[in-house]
Amino acid sequence: MLINEVCKECNLTKKAVEYYTEQGLIQPRITENGYRQFSETDALKLKRIAVLRGLGFSVPEIRTILENDSRTAIYDVLNRKEFEIVELQTKQALIKQLAESGDWEHIEGQVEALQNKQSILNRILDKFPGFYGKFVCLHFAPFLSEAITTNEQREAFETIIRYLDGISIAVPSDVQQYLDEIRENADVAVTQSASAVLAAAMADPEKYIHDNKEMLEQYRAVAKSEEYKASPAYRLQEYLKQFQSESGYNDVFIPAMQRISPAYREYHKSLQAANEVFLRHFQQE
Repeated sequence: MLINEVCKECNLTKKAVEYYTEQGLIQPRITENGYRQFSETDALKLKRIAVLRGLGFSVPEIRTILENDSRTAIYDVLNRKEFEIVELQTKQALIKQLAESGDWEHIEGQVEALQNKQSILNRILDKFPGFYGKFVCLHFAPFLSEAITTNEQREAFETIIRYLDGISIAVPSDVQQYLDEIRENADVAVTQSASAVLAAAMADPEKYIHDNKEMLEQYRAVAKSEEYKASPAYRLQEYLKQFQSESGYNDVFIPAMQRISPAYREYHKSLQAANEVFLRHFQQE
């Protein structure tokens, strides 16, 4: 097909097709007389590009999706879009505050805090694979909204950025496939439910153990089974343990998070205290 024909088939303007060609999203064949000839594959790509553009995807995001040709890439973009929506809502609230109060100095601090938060969350999504990256973001995001006002917090922020820029994660293929399956079957509601369970266990670990003894025993039995130890879930668990131990996650990243956020410092103390109760309880059995 020549450009006029492909424009008609895909319901796109000539300018749009030329732009996507210039961006390298499609590569039509150049004939001997200099005309661009579009294949059925090009037409299919253009139709998909039109859908993605209509959904608000950027050219770099579309390029990633077309190159990977999988739903995984779409989920990756979806994760970022979800955080972008939250960021936009926060900005709208700050605009309203500025309009109502005229307090430029306060809003300046809030904008800086938001930018710092996004710098960290974007790096986490870049570095941590699939649903795990989204889970890490959701875990830390509530503790990254406060302004950085002390030298200790500034040093901690710089440490976190250096750490995230420096790490590299190479997930085994079967573990990556398992992460992709989790991502397709778990949404924010599932993550929030898991967070609620964790919060209940932290608030009163003895009561949680008493109320959920049967479920916890079943979990322990599964965790000890040879079937589980041969599963991708176990491989993921062991891989993350090794990564956190060897990459500085436990010794660099977590301490820096505690320094940048007093709220996270208290949360981490509560988490450790609850963990000690669980370990003590199960070691006694």
